[in-house]
Formats: sequence, structure tokens, C-alpha cells
Amino acid sequence: MRRSRTRRSGFTLLEVLLVIAILITLAGIAVVALPRIFARSKIDNAKLLVGSTEKAVGFYFVHMQKYPDTETGLQALITKPDDEAEAAKWAGPYLTDGKIPVDPWNNPLKYELVEGGVETGKPFHIWSMGPDGNDGTDDDVRNWTEEVK
Repeated sequence: MRRSRTRRSGFTLLEVLLVIAILITLAGIAVVALPRIFARSKIDNAKLLVGSTEKAVGFYFVHMQKYPDTETGLQALITKPDDEAEAAKWAGPYLTDGKIPVDPWNNPLKYELVEGGVETGKPFHIWSMGPDGNDGTDDDVRNWTEEVK
């Protein structure tokens, strides 16, 4: 006599519990890593924003043969000059949407024309105040590195 084996279909309780445990572990890892990933993506976004604004200032320089002064700042990239001779050279707006860029933390980018004293290898500085929103701290995203000598 032959014994017929019954075919097993479905999963055992142990197999189901093991899969659930693996999924919970993966979800826990994702939940822990997600805030760091989002924070890093905001910093990367700010770097791209500073870089693209730096390029816009470069285009302004090509047309105007000067960089915007510190007082006018990035506003010079979106507002046509009042002086007729300057207005004839201006080919803006140089920034998308005709607005001064806002960093991922909702702060406008900062601009400063560098004149002597600070040797950073850049004629102007553009920066975001970073996640803490305070100017001059270590988390600022800048278009220059520490002093070059």
C-alpha cells in the first residue's frame, strides 16, 4: 500500500511571523534614517540653489561689467537699473521667476560684494544661513571656502 502525502498549501504561522518581524525591522530602520536623509537633501538643495545663484551673478557681470554692490544685493538680478546706460546693458531678470531665491528653510539667500580684506578667492559671497537660520554659524551653506592664503 502506498501512502499518499497531502500537499501542503499556504504558510505556517512561524513563517508568517518571521516575515512580519523582518518587515517591522526594515520599517524601523527606515523611520530612523528618514530624518537624516531629509536633512541631507535640504543641505544639498541649498548648495544647488547657492550655485545657480552664483551663476546668475556671473551672467549679470558679463552684461554689466560689474558685480552687484552689497547694498543692492541680489535685487540687482531681478530689477532693471534706473540709469538709462545701465538699463541698456541689463539683460535680466537673471533669476527664475524674478524672485530672490529662498533656501529650503524659508530664508532668503544672502549676498555680499567682497572688497579687499577677505581673501576667499571669490569676488562676492552668496550664502544660506542653513538649518539653524542664524548667520555666521558652521551650518551655513556658502559659495566660498575658508580663507585662501
